[in-house]
Amino acid sequence: MHTFMLVAGDKIDEQLLPFSVHTEVESYEVFLSEEDVRSMAGHYGVPASDLAVLATRMQDWQSAEGFVRDGRLGCISTRNPKGRHDWYEVGGQWADALKLRQPRPVRRFFGLIPAGSTLRATTATKIEIDQEALLADPPAALLFRGEWFASPIFVQGNAETRWRTEFSEHFSRIPDDTLLTVVDVHS
Repeated sequence: MHTFMLVAGDKIDEQLLPFSVHTEVESYEVFLSEEDVRSMAGHYGVPASDLAVLATRMQDWQSAEGFVRDGRLGCISTRNPKGRHDWYEVGGQWADALKLRQPRPVRRFFGLIPAGSTLRATTATKIEIDQEALLADPPAALLFRGEWFASPIFVQGNAETRWRTEFSEHFSRIPDDTLLTVVDVHS
């Protein structure tokens, strides 16, 4: 799923790295829910109560070592628990999504030839953008000072109003000279 994200600040790669599902972390234990155990058991044709057998299949199921403790099935994971995306692209489907307050000159051929102007951008400082337009229809996610804020999936009704309010509150904390970049985040 593609998500329209606004990243505040520079060094986009460094800011998004802690949220990559590909970032491995120190190993930790994860216990499967009863629903996950039933799903796994059904997949392998094993009774859900036979946790020892399911633990031996965990490497195939989760690419992780399985174990049973206190009557619960678990695995040793190095997956990033903060992982939210598997890849991203600056702009992507939302290239030039930022509406500018003033026209910006456009240059072509390595910046040597003037090519008119534009009122849209993928990257701009907060002071350069039409903040009213952005706040009226905010992106689905915001990354600011290492925190990932996101709207619920398929926002409508009261949830949409709540997200607009939450986004506005976070956005108001961003200094005016901060670079904002539109990022197409895939999860």
